[in-house]
Amino acid sequence: MAKASDSKGKTLAAAARLFRQQGYHGTALHDILATAGSPRGSLYFHFPKGKEQIGEAALALSAEAVRQGIARAAEASENAEGFLLQIVRAMASDLERSDYREGCPIATTALETASQSEVLGKATRNAFQKWELEIKRGLFRFGMPAGDADLAATLVLGQLEGALLLARTYRSLEPLRRAEHAMKLLAHIRGSE
Repeated sequence: MAKASDSKGKTLAAAARLFRQQGYHGTALHDILATAGSPRGSLYFHFPKGKEQIGEAALALSAEAVRQGIARAAEASENAEGFLLQIVRAMASDLERSDYREGCPIATTALETASQSEVLGKATRNAFQKWELEIKRGLFRFGMPAGDADLAATLVLGQLEGALLLARTYRSLEPLRRAEHAMKLLAHIRGSE
């Protein structure tokens, strides 16, 4: 039984990575199987509804990993600025480590599928909403009023997503460095009120 769940986990990890690199439509089932080293039969055993079911589960896996990273950044920080900078720097590190092939684990699939698949659209919306909520929690933790933290969380997530897109496109960390500066400004504007 451990082997079966290992096969499922490998398949999901492979799908998540491939969707992040080349998108949902750019990833075929045989690509996922080859990357995971899983037999074709295990794919249909674990995911009888096919690629869309794999996509939904892979997006949930990626979304939860990022959400946990945001929560850890809040726990490890002493103030809002440190919290926001940790998030940006973790994303920059991931992007650079992948040689600019892996930006946001949700964005590529969201842009491709949100209007075409209710299942994948819902999975991408859930991911972004969970991230916004976790950012809001972190900002609230450091003294930002709930209403302001809600607005700031949307601003932060939008800034991060845009910076990741530009950094990946330019093959440069400069947009993320600018995002760091924007996060510092946001933290200081809020702190000076």
